[in-house]
Amino acid sequence: MPDQFGFSEGVKTLTGSLDASRESAKSLTKSVEDIQKDSASVAQEKARERRRIDRENELKKELFLRKVLTEWQRQEDIRKEEARLKADFIRRNGNKWAEIEALKAKLEKSEQAYKKAFDADLSAVRRVQMYCFIAAAVVAYFIVWGDK
Repeated sequence: MPDQFGFSEGVKTLTGSLDASRESAKSLTKSVEDIQKDSASVAQEKARERRRIDRENELKKELFLRKVLTEWQRQEDIRKEEARLKADFIRRNGNKWAEIEALKAKLEKSEQAYKKAFDADLSAVRRVQMYCFIAAAVVAYFIVWGDK
């Protein structure tokens, strides 16, 4: 008996559409799974980066603490040596340590004045250098683009 109403064709079309839908669903599921894997790997990479940064910060803190302790020890050694020199000087020269303190203050003041003058000179040189860079930029502009 021939198919008068086209049921066979309709069923074939329906099963073909269902098969295509199933394949599309499988492809979509695979895409979603791949995206989830990618997002998980990104999250893991960020977690590793945070751990690395934390370790670096801990190392920086530890190195800074060691630097501070070394500086304290250096200054402590200077204080001890100064006390020893003072006692030795007083034992040999009597109570003339005030003259040494005055000379020390004078030398420190002189060093500060030299440093201040050096900083002023350095600032002036940097200012002139900046002016030279600006002038070079203006000249380069006019060489490349002219006065359009």
